Amino acid sequence: MTFFTKVFRFGVVGVATALLHYGLLYVGVEAMQLNVTLASSLGFVVAVIFNYLMHYSWTFTDPAPHGRTLRRYLLMITFGFFINALVMYVGADYLAMHYLLMQALALIVVIVWNFLLSNFWVFRG
Repeated sequence: MTFFTKVFRFGVVGVATALLHYGLLYVGVEAMQLNVTLASSLGFVVAVIFNYLMHYSWTFTDPAPHGRTLRRYLLMITFGFFINALVMYVGADYLAMHYLLMQALALIVVIVWNFLLSNFWVFRG
């Protein structure tokens, strides 16, 4: 598979994951009255499960076996989780920026982090 095909597929999965994450964030804040950092973090966990399954089966079509790949993915996502939470906390809670704007910024940072590690380490066979 070419690099550009991987980038395209990564983008498609990323958009679907982002929509899922944003939807859960919105429902958590607006319907359930959760704190924005908590709602974002819960949405992140659900989105990560979807994201792994899609990348393993579609984006990176010849990854290493699940055991090794999943361990690496979970390590990458753990750092991504804390990056997301830190951006949300600093932006929304500390600087009082709008939570949807801050989630967009967090998403960009985490996407770059995830693509680089996914392509060069996590899904390497």
